[in-house]
Amino acid sequence: MKHCLLMMVLFVVLSTFGLAPASVFAVESPAANQAVETVHLNQATAEQLQALPGVGPALSARILQYRTEHGPFRTVDQLAEVKGVGQAKLAKFKNQLTVD
Repeated sequence: MKHCLLMMVLFVVLSTFGLAPASVFAVESPAANQAVETVHLNQATAEQLQALPGVGPALSARILQYRTEHGPFRTVDQLAEVKGVGQAKLAKFKNQLTVD
């Protein structure tokens, strides 16, 4: 009985501050709070590329190296030619990329 009463009081207090119990116990990833932006593949910096899901410093460096050696990307799908970018990874962020 004490446990139920304590939970009800806790719920009322949290509701007063605009916090629902689910938001108190939920864990969000930092990436969930980031806005989705379009990344221009032919102008992006390493940092901008790293904002894409699954792209870290090593992969962003390979993308920039590929762009330097082969010229600008003609299509977003051409990114799959970079070592470490397969079709599955590309599918995760393809809608965030443009070459226009």
